[in-house]
Amino acid sequence: MKRENFFLEIYDELFYCMTWPKWVDLQITTLIVSFFSMFLSIFLYGVDGFFIFFIKKLFSL
Repeated sequence: MKRENFFLEIYDELFYCMTWPKWVDLQITTLIVSFFSMFLSIFLYGVDGFFIFFIKKLFSL
């Protein structure tokens, strides 16, 4: 396989055969992923704080 043919096929595949999401769909999906990432990080921070508090109380008896 020739190198030029390989890169030409990659270019054709990327720009003519694949379907890309619309800009609005991409923005909405990005916002949803960002929101759930922040929510999950805050939730796990709270769970971690609860377990630290629980273990400190358990071992301080």
